[in-house]
Amino acid sequence: MDKRLYLDVNRLATRTAWAHGAVAFLARPSALAILAVLLVLAMVRARTGGLGGSDLDQMAALLWTVIASGLALAVSLPVVHLVGRARPFVAMPQATVLISRPTGFGFPDEHAVIAGAVAAGLWLCRAWLIAALATLWAVLIAFAGVYAGTAYPGDALAGLLLGALVSLVLYPFAIVLLRALLHAVAQSPLKVLVGGGHHGRTVGSGPAAHPEPVGESGAVRILSSNEVATVRILPREETDAAAAASPPAHETGSSTAGY
Repeated sequence: MDKRLYLDVNRLATRTAWAHGAVAFLARPSALAILAVLLVLAMVRARTGGLGGSDLDQMAALLWTVIASGLALAVSLPVVHLVGRARPFVAMPQATVLISRPTGFGFPDEHAVIAGAVAAGLWLCRAWLIAALATLWAVLIAFAGVYAGTAYPGDALAGLLLGALVSLVLYPFAIVLLRALLHAVAQSPLKVLVGGGHHGRTVGSGPAAHPEPVGESGAVRILSSNEVATVRILPREETDAAAAASPPAHETGSSTAGY
């Protein structure tokens, strides 16, 4: 099945010479530069936050996307040698190949591995539009490898799945450490690296900064933690005695009126 699909796509390539230039670009490592540009755009967006402050959690997820792409490639290398699947043009010398023939085995396709990891990582970053563009580009990269004659369809699909799997499965474990790291940087002299100190700002003085005395305004005053520690709750007997000793409200009012 995999070989038959490869031959079908390869025959399509021989009939669509007008697409060779674009597909050859997609099949080369240079196509991964577009994914790098999308990552940079997502990082700038997270760092500025619409000029209202950086999103440190999103930046941590983007940092993980970069790490995951390299980690996915590292995981794929032993798999490539373990499976040892020859490139399709080795088994079928008559196949049309549009780019220089890569050496080594082809399962999983390394370009597709990186593309799958980046695309999946961008979805985790909540950069929806950029993630959609990266996913489309990753699929085009995977297809281009088959169209250009350097990979079986199964090689390309396995590369996408492996890259996405590494990015998604390890994310819950890595993101905790990366978030803690970036929040620590945000409180250090290196905070300019993660947004120039827009995050973590203290709240300015507002209506709650200077509460009115309860007796004058009737407002409820929220005690600080230090004040709460000094509060002593009176026993019921002392509370009843204090209430009996204080004059009723109508008596106070009448005495005041007398003056």
